Amino acid sequence: MTGIVLRKYSTPLAIITLALFLAGCSGGGGATSSTGSVTPGAPVGPSGVIISLAAAPETGPASPAVAVAGGSSVPTPDSSYKWPEEIPEPTPRIAHVYMEVVKVTLMPEVEESGGEDIDQDGDPHVQPYSSDNPRHVTIVPDSPIRIDLLKLDNDKRFARFLNKFDSIPAGTYDKIRVYYRNVKVLLSNGEELRFHPTANSKFDIHFRQGHELEIRAESDTTQPDGWVKFFRVDIDFVGLKIKVVPRGNGKKGWEACKVILRPQIFAVAGKGIVYSVAGTASDVVGFASPTVSGTFDVSFGTGPGYPRTIHAAFNSGTTWAFSDDVLGGSPWIVDVSSTAGVGAFRDRATVEAIGRFNAAMVFQARDIVFTFPDVRLGTADNVWLPPDNVAFIVRSPLDNVVVFPKPDRFTAYYDNLYDPHGALTQAAVDNNVEIKARGYFDTATESIEAFWISIGETLVGP
Repeated sequence: MTGIVLRKYSTPLAIITLALFLAGCSGGGGATSSTGSVTPGAPVGPSGVIISLAAAPETGPASPAVAVAGGSSVPTPDSSYKWPEEIPEPTPRIAHVYMEVVKVTLMPEVEESGGEDIDQDGDPHVQPYSSDNPRHVTIVPDSPIRIDLLKLDNDKRFARFLNKFDSIPAGTYDKIRVYYRNVKVLLSNGEELRFHPTANSKFDIHFRQGHELEIRAESDTTQPDGWVKFFRVDIDFVGLKIKVVPRGNGKKGWEACKVILRPQIFAVAGKGIVYSVAGTASDVVGFASPTVSGTFDVSFGTGPGYPRTIHAAFNSGTTWAFSDDVLGGSPWIVDVSSTAGVGAFRDRATVEAIGRFNAAMVFQARDIVFTFPDVRLGTADNVWLPPDNVAFIVRSPLDNVVVFPKPDRFTAYYDNLYDPHGALTQAAVDNNVEIKARGYFDTATESIEAFWISIGETLVGP
């Protein structure tokens, strides 16, 4: 079968690599095909995990204690750890705590915690990780994920990475362990402090007591040929506590201190089950006014009995995003408003929809991420074409096309072609800059209606 993705929910707008797992396929072994790598040896399970990351209802000093699995609580009651705003000395205050995440492991409740402090001095209490346990489900990014522990609830890249957990063996899981390196602390005056954690530095995200993640082995038969069942996990970031210990090294300020950081994070396993389908969109009918509503079909598969078609619907509660490659698991994902999403969603788009089936077996999409079917990459010229000043030309060795930004020159989505893909405006489009235009090609006019335009460096001609 090709062209379908049945896989875990990522956050509203997160995507992982193409993978197909039928519910109840508990036999077999080996890694999944997620972007990055998954520890070999774990049996392919019937389930995936959907993860969302957000700030807890109360954060920082206002946070009430929450009992988590393993007998501890969040925030930690240890009085030697304080919130950054409660520490008068040293100064200036800590503004950011950056680190690179190199590995994340979903761990069963039978495993020992091993401590959750991030000890910058490399205390030997941090035990090395062993991949021998087949029930450990580990994901490793293709390149380290840089996060800020003081703003973790807003870190969409980290949240999307966490959503690459899939093929989870049956059992109960009570923590997510995060391994990191290269901690950098940025002070409010702009000064940077570098710390050197041990090779095994880590911290744990504990599930709230009584709300651990339980994966059962039973099959799901919502559809005749089986579907993967996805279990929701909400991760609440309470904040970051700090323990400051004087070194007695004769230095001043933060350099005179040993600093131990303790992220205050807990997770809750929800009870809702969602599904994911992906393929080619057709029969798209959408309205953005007076309220968002619409329907579409998702077609997928080749061979006997295929293609199959899933009838789907969306509404004002549906979230939207553009992806550079929805089936390839591209991390280049652009969150857009429902108005922009509905306006850009047409037949031939490659779409992933996440949601539930209603009683009539119509798929209720609460999150839609799609890739435009037509892309042109080349050099901008004749910007902006007179007399209407609403288009420009993209020239490449293969062809020359006229690009019409949509909905118009000023409201199309523009960003940087090179990472980081920061948002830009139409003012960044100029003659002889590199352009990647995504949208829908019109063969009659040799033009492309481009809803997403990425702009690179100026190209030097002959």
